Amino acid sequence: MRDGVDAGSVLDAMADAVVAGDVDGRVTLWSRGAQRMLGWAPDEMLGRVFAFEPPAPGAGVGIDHPDDAMARVRAGENVSLVTKFRRANGNLLDVSAVLSPVCDDDEIVTGWVAVVRDATRQRAIQEELAGRVQLVGRLASVVAGLNSDLDLQTVLRRISESGRELLSASGAGYVVMDGEDLVVTAVSGLPAKLCGERIPIAESAVGHLRETGRRSISVSNLEFPNRSPLIAEHTRHLPRLAVALTRVDGELSGALYVFFDSDQHPLGRAELGVLELLADAAGTAIGNARAYERQRLLREHERAVIDATADGMAVLAPDGTVRHWNPAAAALTGLRASEVVGRPLPFPPGEPGVVVDHRLPSGVWLEILCSRIGDLNETVVDFRDITRAKSIEASKDLFLAVTSHELRTPITVVQGFATTLLAHWDELSDDERRELVDRIAARTRSLAALVEQLLLGSRAGAAAPQAAVPFDLAGLLRTTIDGFDAVSDTHQFSLDIEAGLPAALGDPSSVEIAITQLLENAVKYSPDGGQVAVSARSDDRHIVVQVADRGLGIPDGEHENVFDRFYQVGGDRRRFGGVGLGLYIVRKLLDAQGGSVRALPRPGGGSCFEVIIPAGR
Repeated sequence: MRDGVDAGSVLDAMADAVVAGDVDGRVTLWSRGAQRMLGWAPDEMLGRVFAFEPPAPGAGVGIDHPDDAMARVRAGENVSLVTKFRRANGNLLDVSAVLSPVCDDDEIVTGWVAVVRDATRQRAIQEELAGRVQLVGRLASVVAGLNSDLDLQTVLRRISESGRELLSASGAGYVVMDGEDLVVTAVSGLPAKLCGERIPIAESAVGHLRETGRRSISVSNLEFPNRSPLIAEHTRHLPRLAVALTRVDGELSGALYVFFDSDQHPLGRAELGVLELLADAAGTAIGNARAYERQRLLREHERAVIDATADGMAVLAPDGTVRHWNPAAAALTGLRASEVVGRPLPFPPGEPGVVVDHRLPSGVWLEILCSRIGDLNETVVDFRDITRAKSIEASKDLFLAVTSHELRTPITVVQGFATTLLAHWDELSDDERRELVDRIAARTRSLAALVEQLLLGSRAGAAAPQAAVPFDLAGLLRTTIDGFDAVSDTHQFSLDIEAGLPAALGDPSSVEIAITQLLENAVKYSPDGGQVAVSARSDDRHIVVQVADRGLGIPDGEHENVFDRFYQVGGDRRRFGGVGLGLYIVRKLLDAQGGSVRALPRPGGGSCFEVIIPAGR
């Protein structure tokens, strides 16, 4: 190698282990990196069969059987695997390895080479991530359970139990704000007699968090000694403390305390994050529970509020029949209270606490959420109109499809001119080349304008009215036809324009896209080639352009359907490609400028599309 550095020196300098062997698996090369990492000296390994440790049962993803890997290498494959290797001291080491076959000049495998890397840290990271995923999954289950209960005391007790369980703590307690004190309201792993004890906020971890603006903290329990002798007595053996704040309607309402029996208990950002999420869920659950308590005291008042809300709301009796139906519910569904009360809900309510979407026969989409009122054994069903949101979502998908389709249309003409240049460069004169390049440039400018219009939302998807200007339709048709001459060798394009054809009135860019799309369809749906005829005639107020072919034609009764979104003649997308938006776009573009398009039967086979554009007279 250059500068006197040979391959052996490079191998010895590598941190990774490099091992090579013959087809029987015996080691023929053992680098110094292999000795450093795996502990075996070269003289101990040369000539021995090289083998990783077989995976333990249930080892999981990433542990391939080494025998299978070596067999695949002998078959000529490159193999990557994460497994284990027994070091010279007897310990197992997590490793990642890349094994590659070594072949002779006849491509016959004569051996193998392996690059082995210490994967201990990688395995630890994977296990940590798996643990966090499991922790988040357990948290989600806990939160779902909290939101299903409306009894305040039960919710606070379950919050304490959940904090203790999720963080493997020794004890936990929930405190609520009462003036300038915190009152212990629920405990887990601690004596129930602690409930009712008071802690001054100013001397507590909660007060420290409020002053610093933080949401959670992990500190030594000794940093915030308790004035309550009872609390001090039962928590002095728990040296580590973690606290997360709960807010309801933006106001500090309480906190979740979690105690650990070891001051060295690992409590990182992930664990504090879980505690914060649990405290946030506690705020929601407490808010729900307090709302329920207020509802019991002010039921009639809340009925008036329900009647005034914009959301539809129904109260169901224990047997599932409607007991109350507010005016918004009647407006959303079209069903009066007299038609619903005493009968089953006219749509599925879904499971308590689970948001579901449902479409009414009228086409209105509802978002539905139901909650049970435990003591009364009733169910409150809240639903709102999300038809607009659904429409916007569908419009986004359609806009993307229409945009890609419209951008492709002018590119077809550019491709035709470019193909002519490439195929006939030497045959063309300088003037002819310049003319073709000018046309490509013109189409490129048109394409740029189209992109700008699409971004402004003024193209076909929005069907916005276009600025109508007089333009030379005859010249536009000639240029468009010229661009298609190089598109197909099996089609013949003809153009018949009435003498003295007047200027058209509309948006020339949109008309060009529409005509180009009709020509593309004519070529696409006449795969055997043939004549594509374009003609233009005028009357007193309009110009009529027809594009006709001798292709597959349109089945009887479907001449209007071809302008629907995603419709495709024959329904064979694999054969013809596309998404069935071309003719939909043509109609939208022409409608937006006072024009129209229709499909006509053509005697003798094929299809004929008639475009009507206002005349500029």
